[in-house]
Amino acid sequence: MQFVHPEVLWALSALTIPVLVHLFSFRRHRKVSFSQTAFLKEVRMESRSRNRIRNWLVLLMRLAAMACVILAFAEPMWPSIDGEGQGGQKRVSIYMDTSPSMELEGRNGPMLEAAKNGALALVESHAATDRFHVVSSSFDPADRRWLTKEEALERIASVQPGHAAPNVRDVLFHQQEFLSDAPGEQRLAYLFSDLQQSSHSMSGEAVGMVDSTLVVRFVTQAAQPKVNIRVDSAWFDTPMRLVGRSEVLHVRIAHDAERPVDDLPLSISINGRKAAIGSYRIVPGLPTDTVLRFRHEESGPVHAMVSTTDAPVTFDDALHVGYNVAENVKVVLLQGKESTPVEQVALGRLFGDAALHEVQSMEASSLDYDGLDAADLIVLQGVRDPSNGLVAALLRNVTSGKSLIMMPPAEQLGTGWDELLVGLGAHGVADWMTSEEPVRLGKLHHDHPLFAGVFARAPRRVDLPTVRGWHARKRSGSLERDLMSFADGSPFLTTGLKGLGRYHFCAAPLDPKWSNLAQHALLVPTSLRMAETSRATGLQQFTAGSEAAVLLQGLDRVAGASLALRPASGDASERLLLESGTVPGGVEVYLPLRDAKPGPYLIESTAAAGNNSDSVSVVMALGINPSRGESNLAVWDIEDWKQALTTEGWRRSDVISSDVEDLVEEVEVLEAGPPLWLNLVTLALLFLLIEMILLKRKSALRQVQESPAS
Repeated sequence: MQFVHPEVLWALSALTIPVLVHLFSFRRHRKVSFSQTAFLKEVRMESRSRNRIRNWLVLLMRLAAMACVILAFAEPMWPSIDGEGQGGQKRVSIYMDTSPSMELEGRNGPMLEAAKNGALALVESHAATDRFHVVSSSFDPADRRWLTKEEALERIASVQPGHAAPNVRDVLFHQQEFLSDAPGEQRLAYLFSDLQQSSHSMSGEAVGMVDSTLVVRFVTQAAQPKVNIRVDSAWFDTPMRLVGRSEVLHVRIAHDAERPVDDLPLSISINGRKAAIGSYRIVPGLPTDTVLRFRHEESGPVHAMVSTTDAPVTFDDALHVGYNVAENVKVVLLQGKESTPVEQVALGRLFGDAALHEVQSMEASSLDYDGLDAADLIVLQGVRDPSNGLVAALLRNVTSGKSLIMMPPAEQLGTGWDELLVGLGAHGVADWMTSEEPVRLGKLHHDHPLFAGVFARAPRRVDLPTVRGWHARKRSGSLERDLMSFADGSPFLTTGLKGLGRYHFCAAPLDPKWSNLAQHALLVPTSLRMAETSRATGLQQFTAGSEAAVLLQGLDRVAGASLALRPASGDASERLLLESGTVPGGVEVYLPLRDAKPGPYLIESTAAAGNNSDSVSVVMALGINPSRGESNLAVWDIEDWKQALTTEGWRRSDVISSDVEDLVEEVEVLEAGPPLWLNLVTLALLFLLIEMILLKRKSALRQVQESPAS
């Protein structure tokens, strides 16, 4: 047994006082006269013997009650069943939560600084022979080693805020794995964290994997309640960005405000230059969607930053994204012998806008594969039977991210079409159908994303094209969707996905003999949208502290060339060489973002250019942002978190929510074992109750003895 205040035990010497009082209280006896003295003498001897026993019991109860009260003030504790307080070398793993939310103010200032002070005090309280493991949220491989007391103090003092926010399950198993290398030692795991709900989730999946001998202690302090407004996400109306075209960027603002606020600022910067300014309004309980409108003045990879102002929580006020802006859409018109002059004129009219399209025509019989690979959109028209080489080239281009429009000629098609359509994952062509009278199409599927922005509102009645001849298809493929269809639901114009690209199939040729497509008003907007979506340049954005891979489409590996990641505003010294490999469609690059700071970044390609010089080109712009989960500042209630730990299987766990100056004392209390003062106070009351009963029985017996005399 151990005592928190052993100096109080000197008060046990006061137990001599009730002994003296007892002796003096029962020293004299009253004399009573009776007529039958012999009988009374016998009764008196029996009564004196009983009183002596009762008096000693009363004395014993008083002494026991006083002793229990004194021991309670000394706060005795049982030695810990874990043996932590029994000496021997300890192995202590300390996790420092360095996620962005730890930079917020707690009751003792910035929570990370308070956590560092607490960890320093904890290490200082240990013996010089103990060994420590210190790890932060970044899981730096350099931290996988045991430290002396002095080294641990230096490591904790050097901890800096980071951007990684690992789940607490990963942290616990990381500590458990490291501590498992110290069998037979006293092993403890401390986690200095804010118990943020987004990163502290328990699913129950790890039950049975928990080391039942490991003692886990969370040290936490709650952040001061704050309202947080953050830029949640952003997206464009169209999948492709072009120079000089008006762009509409949709922005979603998330918040936890409890009252509406008007005219909050919002802006977007393109390559560091302000491009648009706007404002928005927030309403409690609802996210806010707004738009920013601007134009791109230059082509190539660009980075954009959407930002607002929200003090004091500022780490999520900006969203960084990267994308590519094209000068125009490169279109290849791949025509066969069955292509008529009318069809050639119609295609030239559709893609003749030099500001939007760079058109190259070639014959299927004499392919320019380099020109084909450079295209964004390939139009296959008037080819009755594509060759094996052409089919392979088309499938390769679509898979790598290009788009393909297929307009087969009339009547019977060759086997190359079956090979092409099967390779795309589409259903093949069945029969060539004809009609004496024009057949009007039955439905325009205007809700398809391809038609986004084409119609101001959903059209009720649309003048659809008519056809006299078409290639029948039973149904579209599993990855196809109808754009136009016949009245019976059979497909006419379909679109589908293959790899990173997409394809479109038109069941009728442009020849006026078989359809009025060449003259119809729907052909122009539909074709333009197909061209616009020919190469989707998605927003490139990643999360700091994570690992990711990105595909650089259309990039060929050059012997000796290297790829590197650097901040957009940094210099060559900040370049980080990247691991990469050639895959279908381009080069896949691995992005190690564990230590990356949020902001705009560039991926550069460096190749030898001769004369001892290197050629450096930017191949992609991207943005790195803090974890979106960190923006949710909700934290666990301590009792609920204890229950979650128990349910997960971490039964030997504690949660300490003390100030820094009280942390060491509370840890000492935990290691000493459960307090016994309440049990001792209960025993003291029990002893006093027994004393009262004994004294009451003594008084009653005396009254019985005195009643005959009266």
